Amino acid sequence: MPQLLLMWLMVFSTSSDPSPSASAFLLAVDGEELPGPRTSFVVMPGDSILVSAPGASSWSFDAGVPRHAEGNAVRWTAPRSNGVFFVSVAGDSAVQTYTVIVPVETCRWRTETLNSFLIGSYGRPGDRSRLPPYFIELSSADVGARLSSHFTLGEFLGHVDGDFPQYMALDLALVDKLEAVLQAVEAVYPEAADIDIMSGFRTPAYNGAIGNETDFSMHLYGKAADVWIEGFPPNNLMDDIDRNKRVDVCDGEFLVDLVRRIEAGGGICVGGASAYRWTAQHGPFVHIDVRGRPAFWQTQRNLVPDPVI
Repeated sequence: MPQLLLMWLMVFSTSSDPSPSASAFLLAVDGEELPGPRTSFVVMPGDSILVSAPGASSWSFDAGVPRHAEGNAVRWTAPRSNGVFFVSVAGDSAVQTYTVIVPVETCRWRTETLNSFLIGSYGRPGDRSRLPPYFIELSSADVGARLSSHFTLGEFLGHVDGDFPQYMALDLALVDKLEAVLQAVEAVYPEAADIDIMSGFRTPAYNGAIGNETDFSMHLYGKAADVWIEGFPPNNLMDDIDRNKRVDVCDGEFLVDLVRRIEAGGGICVGGASAYRWTAQHGPFVHIDVRGRPAFWQTQRNLVPDPVI
């Protein structure tokens, strides 16, 4: 696929697409319910799981082995091949499709490349303790696979290195957190339509190529996203969500305050959050991550003047 067309698909198969609201079913995987907006889950190759959903009457899998279907529950064995698969759940008045991610286990990755895809090195050579638990294998058709009501896989890929398949790390707790953030924003700024992701997963090789020296970035583990809030029509720029009649770093700080509030309320993973000011390349944005502990760093206000719009 030509690179320009591929990037078009990644940009437009995103949160700006018409998207469903909360899932039509309360899907549970091995007894644990998915968060309401989530329409995806991870199963390791060859593992057997029990999926259930109140109101479900039939199930359809495009891969793997379904067994012992009993109305609202079915036991399913994931394929041993890696990739992105789908299960459809039907009830009396609704049909819902879920994305099933069968990833590549880290133990299968021994060099700085995976199937010729350049990843780079996590820490010192031979140190495997800091590797992500798995990588997701994506074909060109998988970038539009929906993870939740507002997010697709392609949004978190961030950049394309070479041909497909591509590989990425992603913690679905980040997807859940961004959904919660958008809901909190909509409560105080109803014009919000999307959270746009400027940067999601980065390979260590790519992270170094763009000048980031740290090898502890949460982006390397699929645990971080740099985002801004947009209304409609989209203009690739943070909205004036604090309503001070200008688009500046203060909108980012307003968003960080909302993140801290929903973290304090419980139910989502805590992490780092910080606002970033205008540069010549982009408008204001906010870093949000799910590292599992609070992290703070000072907002950079004084490197360049903030334009006023």
